[in-house]
Amino acid sequence: MLFDCMRGSKLLFLGSIVSIAAAAALSLADPLIIRFAIDSVVGGRPPDAPVWILALVDRSGGLGPVARNLWLCAVAFTGVGALQALFMFFRGTFAAVAAERSIKVMRDRLFAKIVDLPFSYFGDANSGDLVQRCSSDVDTVRKFLSTQFVDIGRAVALLAFTAVAMSLVDPYMTKVALPIIPAILVFSYVFFLKIQAAFTLSDEAEGAMSQTLQENLQGVRVVRAFARADWERARFDERNRHYSRVTTRLIMLFGWYWGISIWLCLAQTGVVLAVGGWRASNGLLSVGTFVVFFAYIGRLMWPVRQLGRTLTELGKTTVSLKRLAEVLDEDDEYGDDGASESSGPGLVEFDRVSFAYGAGCPVLENLSFSIAPGETVAVLGRTGSGKSTLAQLLVRLVEPVSGSVRIDGVDIRSISKRSLRKRVGLVLQEPFLFSKSFRDNVALGVPGGAGDAELGHIAAISGLSGTVAGFEKGWATPVGEEGVTLSGGQRQRASIARTLLRKPDILVLDDSLSAVDTGTDAAIREALRRERGGVTTLIVSHRITTLAGADRIVVLENGRVSDSGTHAELSSRPGLYRRIWEIQAGLEPESAPAGHVGSA
Repeated sequence: MLFDCMRGSKLLFLGSIVSIAAAAALSLADPLIIRFAIDSVVGGRPPDAPVWILALVDRSGGLGPVARNLWLCAVAFTGVGALQALFMFFRGTFAAVAAERSIKVMRDRLFAKIVDLPFSYFGDANSGDLVQRCSSDVDTVRKFLSTQFVDIGRAVALLAFTAVAMSLVDPYMTKVALPIIPAILVFSYVFFLKIQAAFTLSDEAEGAMSQTLQENLQGVRVVRAFARADWERARFDERNRHYSRVTTRLIMLFGWYWGISIWLCLAQTGVVLAVGGWRASNGLLSVGTFVVFFAYIGRLMWPVRQLGRTLTELGKTTVSLKRLAEVLDEDDEYGDDGASESSGPGLVEFDRVSFAYGAGCPVLENLSFSIAPGETVAVLGRTGSGKSTLAQLLVRLVEPVSGSVRIDGVDIRSISKRSLRKRVGLVLQEPFLFSKSFRDNVALGVPGGAGDAELGHIAAISGLSGTVAGFEKGWATPVGEEGVTLSGGQRQRASIARTLLRKPDILVLDDSLSAVDTGTDAAIREALRRERGGVTTLIVSHRITTLAGADRIVVLENGRVSDSGTHAELSSRPGLYRRIWEIQAGLEPESAPAGHVGSA
């Protein structure tokens, strides 16, 4: 997955690695310049610089040997430093651009995958954890690509170049300096294995904490209404403590690694200092060469220690990539999509349909009924009887365990979901509004938006005219996150208007008038009857007054059709419908003040 996202940026990454390797190679020149200064200026040895450089310096003013050698050192330091700076600039620029390009591809793929995941996936998924994967985990990968990924090239280059340079300067001292490297590499690998497990726990704990925060932001009204602030605060504190504990363990592992690796490096440096000092004092090694080796051992230890840090970040990145791959590897909603298009008069048939939410939780059992083209059928049943499941089956948000749902004689599993959902307009009981203007929310399903005249017409049908007129900014009024500035009835009517604007052939109202008063309910249904007469309609509701105007009413009990008929027929014979009708008829009728219609 990672290399797939990097495909368009591989040359930039390669350029960055080459640049950092060149800078690493140039960094080895600094100790050699120091050796030259010590041996040629302090030690009085003849300079071993190339003849053309010596001639160039001599022509600059006939300097003496000491001044000439000092000028050589100054020019060399300046030139090498300028080249290192240039290559480091290329390294940083190439790596940053390549990382951002790769991460953009990754973000786009993640969002596209999440948008296409089946509805059933989100029933089990943790939304806070999904946000965590798309933000924190992606950022972990971005940091690795922009820094540690390129630093691997630097560490390898520095290690190789330094070992070669040391062996050319003094093979004996090279044997003294290199033995510590295998030990640190083994130690770094063991640390890498431990850090993976620790980071997994930390990442999951952060996801759980993010979920708690997100739930409280979304459910702030419920928390306040039920005075649950203290309980939610305690729940967040518990998850925060757990996150703190596992992250502290992660930090302690870092501390152990850096402490032990520093001790190993210093111990090796001490060995080089002792052996090199002894050889220099006995004339076996020049002072300049001894200084070079002492500098090189420091540079040799740096990439080895840095490798441990790189392995640490690699461990974190591996965990993040695994979590991201779990999302990307999910089957998307259109994996089982049909290929045919849907058209026809709008005959809907449920043929021996069974459905269950998980093993042992049947909702519908061998259910069969049909809706003729242009007919309005209402469904009544107890809570959990499968009413809303019928609506979800009709737009393939869920799939039947057995049996089939057909439209105009065609099994909807053979119809492409996009085509199916253009024909079937579903209005949910709990509509979701985006943090946009009222106009943008209502015109959501219309490419290019809708004009004022069309919006005004739809508003009149859905009972929104008074609502829009009451807004200071009219259709341009922002509704807040999830429509928090609107009442439940306003959100439901906005959802009805949004669906009607798409002009579906089949209309499904899933208890979508439950938050409005009976007067508004009746007015909207009458307007729908006039406007959408002849359109196949399925109405799900608990309210008898909403169901009574349907051509036919289907009663669900225990996942089956227990009765069917008109309001007059069902209310005249014993059964669930009559019992509910008698209860609702005995309640005090709901009433709304004059002018209140459309403002619920």
